[in-house]
Amino acid sequence: MDKNMELIHKLLDGELSEEEKKEILDRIDSDPVLKMELDALSMAVHIVEKSERLPVPPSFTSNVMGKLPARKSSYREKVWNFFFKDRVLRWNMVTAAAAVCLAIIISAGVFKFQKKHDLISYANMPVESTSIVKFNLYVPDAKEVAIAGDFNKWKIDGNSMKKQDNGIWTIEIPLKPGVYNYMFVVDGKVWLSDPNAESYQDDGFGYKNSILKVAKL
Repeated sequence: MDKNMELIHKLLDGELSEEEKKEILDRIDSDPVLKMELDALSMAVHIVEKSERLPVPPSFTSNVMGKLPARKSSYREKVWNFFFKDRVLRWNMVTAAAAVCLAIIISAGVFKFQKKHDLISYANMPVESTSIVKFNLYVPDAKEVAIAGDFNKWKIDGNSMKKQDNGIWTIEIPLKPGVYNYMFVVDGKVWLSDPNAESYQDDGFGYKNSILKVAKL
């Protein structure tokens, strides 16, 4: 649609300002083709406005809806219709009751089987044994001693040792089979390797971690 036709449409719709209306009317007066277009559109609008409007029949909506393609029912709707639709309510209520009872029986059986299976599986699971390992360190002048290692995520306050009368600090820790790195922490700041350790390993900070190997029982 060119600009002139667009302005003619706006003129008929009453959407032009007085200045725009004067401009398009001047163009129409000087252009016979535009005048014919305006006359034709004006006549069409007049016919539409004066034409008789036929009443819509009451069955119009139902006829249109009847010609539309049928909507597919969802799985939930199919189940609902099967059990509760009026035309099959009499016998489907009995069927529904039987289905509910059957579902309860099956669920109870599955639950008992699963519970029994879980108990058997749990009973057959191998229980990993632990060994009680005793650590000793002779530091009679220390005020507190703790042990830190892989087994307690290197927490210096996780395993505090007890001082004996002979100046030896001791602790017993239950450990599962494996290889552990550990060190003693004296007075919260001095890290010492275990002089009785089986072997040692550099920790990358200038110290040597003590190595402990706990064998399976």
